[in-house]
Amino acid sequence: MGHTRLGTLPKTRKWNELLKHIARPRLPGNVADTAANDVNAIAARTLSASRKALVKAARDPGVGYTFYLLTQVALASRTSDWETALVQHGIRLSGDSTIFDLSVELQAAIDRYLLRTQPGATDLSEMAQQSAGEAILSLSGLQTANLFGGSSADVKKAIRSLSTKMGFGKLGQKFFGRFIARFLNFYLSRATAATLGSARVQSLGDIAEFNKALELHCDQSARIVRDFCGEWYSKTEHEKGIELSDASKFIAVAVKKVGKELELQREEL
Repeated sequence: MGHTRLGTLPKTRKWNELLKHIARPRLPGNVADTAANDVNAIAARTLSASRKALVKAARDPGVGYTFYLLTQVALASRTSDWETALVQHGIRLSGDSTIFDLSVELQAAIDRYLLRTQPGATDLSEMAQQSAGEAILSLSGLQTANLFGGSSADVKKAIRSLSTKMGFGKLGQKFFGRFIARFLNFYLSRATAATLGSARVQSLGDIAEFNKALELHCDQSARIVRDFCGEWYSKTEHEKGIELSDASKFIAVAVKKVGKELELQREEL
């Protein structure tokens, strides 16, 4: 991203403890296994050290708008003319558009919204945009003929499976899992860089293995909000329709839930 709007790596006791944990001597055996065993401890310590920034995430307009657009894309797939429904939110697809095109258009629509309403995108909103794109691609990409082929009708069919209570719950879990992983990695990338060459982090390959384990860990931790997402989406749309303010309020609660789950894992260590 090239920016450090969330601040530089703090020199506090919490961060010192985190660095020691990352840099401690590696146990014999496979690197990936070691990373998987340690990732919950490191993720929880990182979350604790960056707690103030996580509170900002819950209030970030770009994060809220990104989640709002996810709800609107899902709902658009339930209409007879979904391309017209998407245009209302600045997302333009043609007859031969792919799931990749939808992901690109979604992120472009968020950029345009932020240019109109905010000084610009923050690191947090960029993390949310990327997480939304990844969530859509990972859950619906396999249902289309090809990421770079197919049609708008194929994309609509794939997204339609995510527009139910259960489907949107899965989409929400994937979004929050990827977002929290990116959030933690924003800080951890600087912490691991500071320990690169140590006994624990000997090479860039070690960091790549750890990042993979972190992503999986956060996806699994976000299971705590899967049913919550689906129920909120279904109930809110049925009762009054989902507005941006509804999505923004939901984000604050959901982020807190995932954060609490990671904190509880720390307490169990």
